[in-house]
Amino acid sequence: MLQPPLNRSRNDKFILVLDIPKALKNNFTQGFGDYFNADPLQISIFGSPVPSISVPSIKVPYGGQSYQTSSFSRPEYGQLNIKFLVDNNYKNYWILWSWLNLLNDAKKSTAEAHSAITELNQFNKEAILKNPMSDYSTRFWIYGIDEYNKKIISFEYTNAFPTNLSELNYSNQDPNEINCNVSFVFNQLHVDLMNDLNKAVC
Repeated sequence: MLQPPLNRSRNDKFILVLDIPKALKNNFTQGFGDYFNADPLQISIFGSPVPSISVPSIKVPYGGQSYQTSSFSRPEYGQLNIKFLVDNNYKNYWILWSWLNLLNDAKKSTAEAHSAITELNQFNKEAILKNPMSDYSTRFWIYGIDEYNKKIISFEYTNAFPTNLSELNYSNQDPNEINCNVSFVFNQLHVDLMNDLNKAVC
């Protein structure tokens, strides 16, 4: 199996590229004009870009013993916790904060102050989503890059949305950049090698 020249991966060699969800794009357009554009957001990250992945086994009793076999099932993924550096204009932090604010408005304590999230179905009088959850979720990619800054592997997360944005770790006595944590939940993860040669020899 072919290996990279330095034969190791670096903890700081990951970037996140995130499609801004539809509801957040609309919010930027209506409330902030061109101050922030709606292009994909790219963030330099570090920490754990991939959660643990599990396909558990099950025990099948037979003749006083147990036979191990696969369950052929995949439990829900755990929460993805990402550390990132806050840019000097705080744009990446503000976009993530605004996304959480759509899910629950900090001033009004309701979901998305710009439009009610539920309405009454005229036929069965049940509350339904006025804006589907797909408007508030998105997909994003985390790319592992090599020592030459070339993308090597892609982790694609779908139906993702944030659940937590941590405090800003700041100190006048610390000369390093300000960092922050964001937590996402998601429904699917797809992993792909981006180098065709690597695919051929694995």
